[in-house]
Amino acid sequence: MARILYVSTSTTIGGAEKTLYFLATLLDPKRHQVVGVVSVKPEGDYARKLKQQGVKTESLDLSGMPGLADAKRLAEIIERLRPDIVHAVMYQAIQLCRLAKPKVPFAFKLVSSPRVHYRARSIWTLLVDRALKNRDDLLIAECAASRDFLVRRLGYAPGKVRTILNGIDLAGWPASKTDRRKRRMELRLGAGDLLVGAIGRLDKQKGFSTLIEAMARLKRTSLRCVILGEGPERARLEASIRRHELEKSVWLYGEQSDVAGWLSAFDIHCLPSLWEGLPNTLLEAMALGLPVVASAIDGVPEVVANGKNGVLVAPAAPAALAKALKDLAGDPARRAALGAAAHATIMEKFTLRRMMDEYHDAYAAVASTVSGNS
Repeated sequence: MARILYVSTSTTIGGAEKTLYFLATLLDPKRHQVVGVVSVKPEGDYARKLKQQGVKTESLDLSGMPGLADAKRLAEIIERLRPDIVHAVMYQAIQLCRLAKPKVPFAFKLVSSPRVHYRARSIWTLLVDRALKNRDDLLIAECAASRDFLVRRLGYAPGKVRTILNGIDLAGWPASKTDRRKRRMELRLGAGDLLVGAIGRLDKQKGFSTLIEAMARLKRTSLRCVILGEGPERARLEASIRRHELEKSVWLYGEQSDVAGWLSAFDIHCLPSLWEGLPNTLLEAMALGLPVVASAIDGVPEVVANGKNGVLVAPAAPAALAKALKDLAGDPARRAALGAAAHATIMEKFTLRRMMDEYHDAYAAVASTVSGNS
């Protein structure tokens, strides 16, 4: 049995943070013991949820870039909790754990989950990553595209990088007619209106400006759009909505905790991202049986087969996105067929149980190996 400490850059609402929450709360205590979770940044929603589940959670409470003194603080936490494995999630947490590793007076295995965030790192931060990467014992990629990026673009040893596809809790995503009525009334939608929904941080990566441009081409249709999330692009997106006079058909509704309720209100789920790993919001929408229109980038084609269980379009192509949405809006039978196929895909390949089993096996394997370089 391995003792595992999780160190995450953040514990706010996000895909990597959700996976962290599943791991920290659902690992089989007969196989592995979770000794705690450390958040590099101030505690967010998932830190509070972890505490409610009885998981020991603490924070380095950093608002800026971490430094050597913070690595020493983290090393002291690791020494106090004495894990066999430290699992670092996202860039800042990974580099801090790598810096802390030689400062701890006992050997532990370091597992890193870079996630999609490495796609947008600066040259300087990638140089830091290259200098420290040999301190990892294992990297876990959330999809084959992310693994390929780590191996081919960043030079990681193929034998050190393992793919574990994201999985979701199907029991946690029942469609709700009550939630559907409530949310649609909140948006003042008519009986004939079709709601396109998108979820994610308001960041350039998510491509929401492309979605707004697409909606500007669909003014005279029954399509309406709501985007759930917060982030640095809010002001620019609001300006785009005003410029296109879309205030009555496109809404930025902020970060929402009741994602399942909102998914129940959607007629089409849209993922217009410029780059992605394997986003949980896409899996959740498909699990609920929603037809999806998504950018054909990175890990997305690993779950969405164009024309079979969803529709793929080129990223940053508002005209193509508008056409895909309009075509689906006019074909309810096709929407139903794609949604049913999407649900079947998730049931077959992307369950939470499968993901947890693979993490259990990965931890057991790395715990039994000889430590890497320190």
